[in-house]
Amino acid sequence: TGKKITFSNATFKLYKLNRDTNEWEETSCKIGKERTFTWTTDENAVAYTEDKIEAGTYKIDEIKVPTGFVKLEEDCIFDINNQNKTLEYDKEFDAYITVTIGNEQPTANITIKKTIELVKDADLSLVDVTDLSGIKFKLTAKETIRDMADGSVIYKKGAVVGTFNLNKDGSLNIKNLPLGVYEIQEIETLKGLVLDNIKHEITLKQKDTTTTVYNHTENIVNKTTITEFSKTDITGDKELEGATLQVVDVKNGNIIDEWVSGKKSHKIEGLETGKTYKLIETIAPEGYTKSTEIEFKVENTNEIQKVTMIDKVVEMSKVDIGGEEIEGAKIQVFDGDKNIIDEWVSTKESHKIKNLEEGKKYTLHEEVVADGFVKATDAEFEVTTDKETQHIEMVDKIVEITKTDITNEKEIENAKLQVVDKDNNIIDEWTSTKEAHKVKGLEEGKKYTLIEITAPYGYEIAESIEFEVTYDKATQHIVMKDKPILKNVKLVKIDEETKEVIKDKFTFGIYEDEECTKLIQKIESNTDDGIIVFENLRYGIYFIKELQAPADYEISERVVKVEINDKGVFIDNVETEEKDEAYSFEFTNKKIEVPQTGDIGNKKFILGTLLLALLGLALIVIRVYKDSKKDK
Repeated sequence: TGKKITFSNATFKLYKLNRDTNEWEETSCKIGKERTFTWTTDENAVAYTEDKIEAGTYKIDEIKVPTGFVKLEEDCIFDINNQNKTLEYDKEFDAYITVTIGNEQPTANITIKKTIELVKDADLSLVDVTDLSGIKFKLTAKETIRDMADGSVIYKKGAVVGTFNLNKDGSLNIKNLPLGVYEIQEIETLKGLVLDNIKHEITLKQKDTTTTVYNHTENIVNKTTITEFSKTDITGDKELEGATLQVVDVKNGNIIDEWVSGKKSHKIEGLETGKTYKLIETIAPEGYTKSTEIEFKVENTNEIQKVTMIDKVVEMSKVDIGGEEIEGAKIQVFDGDKNIIDEWVSTKESHKIKNLEEGKKYTLHEEVVADGFVKATDAEFEVTTDKETQHIEMVDKIVEITKTDITNEKEIENAKLQVVDKDNNIIDEWTSTKEAHKVKGLEEGKKYTLIEITAPYGYEIAESIEFEVTYDKATQHIVMKDKPILKNVKLVKIDEETKEVIKDKFTFGIYEDEECTKLIQKIESNTDDGIIVFENLRYGIYFIKELQAPADYEISERVVKVEINDKGVFIDNVETEEKDEAYSFEFTNKKIEVPQTGDIGNKKFILGTLLLALLGLALIVIRVYKDSKKDK
C-alpha cells in the first residue's frame, strides 16, 4: 500500500559482503556507549545507524516481522557508495542513504457453496432450482478490522462489507479481504425456500508469516417449505377419504393445488413464506358436513407445517379450575327424552361427543366424580349450526385441606384426618403429608366436618372445623392448624462450694449437636435470679453449654443433654418434674482461686488453735463425768 508500518515494529540485522571470501559478515554499530547487532523500527517506521558505515555491499535480514505481515520473499541487498541514488546529507553534512523494505499483508478469499435440499414425498413441488442467482448474502465485520500498517480502521464492528448475489450455479467468491472475523448471512432467497437466518461466523486469522492468501469455504444448505394437509372425520383419528380440497392464494385467488383426500395426508413443497393461503373443502364426503375454510400463513421454518380440517365436532372437556383435564370422571350425555346418547370416563384429552345432532339441546351429567374433586351440577348445552368445532367444559371445584403448624404455617405430616357428613358418615380419610389433600366424595352445597383423629408426634389435637362446599368454581382452601407441644427448661447457676445461687451475668448456648457446633440460640442470664430459661422447646434432643462464666468463676466444660419426648423431659437422661411451668436443673461453677501472702502460716495457726480447744473441751468432759460418778 506504500504506507509506513507504524502499528508494530520490525527488527533487522545487517550483514556486509566480504569480497575476498564472498561471505556475509554480521555488522554492528555503536548506539550510545554500546554496540548493537540489531535494529528495531521506531514510531516512524525507521531504524537507523548512529555511526557511519563504510562503503560496500550489504544485506538486511528481517529477524522480526511486523504484526499482520508476511516475511520478505527475497533478501534485501544494496550498495553503499557515493553514487547511491538515495544518498542525502543532514544538517551537519553527514551522508546517509535510505533503504526501503516493503512487507505484504496477507489477504483472504471466501467461497460460498449453496445447495438446495428437496423433499422426495411431496405430492406437488413448486420449487425451481435451475437458477440460484436470486439468493443474496450480506457480509458484515464481526469485529473492528484494521490496516496493520498504521492501525487505521478498514471496517468498524458491525459494518457491512458488501452484499453479494450467488452465481447461477449457487457459488460465490469474495476476494482480497483483509484478515479478521466476519459474519455472512442470507438476506434474500428464492420463492418456496426457507430463508437461512443463521449468521455464519468466518474467522480469517494469520497463522504464519509465509502464507499470503487464506481461503475459506462455507457450505450452506437451504430447505424448502413443506405444508401437510389432513382431512379427518369427527373423531380426528384417521384421514377422511373422498373430500375435494383446494389450496388458494388469498391475495389473488389463484388455485395453487387441488386434490381428493385419501388415506394419507397431502403435502405441498414450496409455498411461499409469509404468504397467506386458504384450505377450502369444495365437496364434502357422503355423510359429513362441509367444513368451513381454514386460513393459514406459511412460516419461515424447516419443520413440516400442518393444516388439519375437521368436520363438525363437539368436544367436551372435564377440567379443574385451572383448565387442566381431569381423569377418572364418568360423564353421560342425555337428550331431551332423558336417553343416554354417549357416556365415557374422562382422560387427559378432551372427548369428542358421539351421536349429536345440530340444533338440539342436551344435558351433561357427572355420574361418578374423579378422586379429589367435588361433584359438579348438571350443565345444559345446544349444538350450534356453524361448521366449527364446538367446545363444552364441565368444571369441578377442588376442596383442599392443609394441615399446618400454628407457629410457622409449615405443612405437618402424619396427622390422621377425617371428613364426615352431617350424619357422621366418613366421606374421606387420610394421613397428612407435605402437600395439601384434595378431599374426595364431596358435593356442592353440602356441609361437612373436618376432624383430627390423631395429631402428629409433638403436637396437640386441634378442634374440629365445620365447612360448606360452595357452588362457585374457585378452589376452596381449608386450613387446620396444630399447636406444637412446647416445654420450658430453666438453668439455675450455683456456687460449687457455698451451694448458693450466683446472681451475676453469664451466658449459655443451646445446640442441636453434642459437639456444640450447631447453635440454636444464645441466652444471657437473669442477674436478679441467677437463672436462664430456654423457652418453648419442641420435642427433640438439645445440648446446653456455658459460653461465658460469672465474674470470678471458672467456665465449665460440662455439656448438659436435654431430651423432650412423649414420656417427659429428661436432663442428662434423668427424668425431671415440672415446677412453675418449667423443668429446672442446677449448673455449678467453681471460684477462681487467688493465693494470698502468708496464707499457709495463718492456716497452720488456726488449725493448732482448734486442736488445743478440742483437747481442752475433752478434758472438761472427762472431769465432769468423773465428778458425777463420785456423787453417785
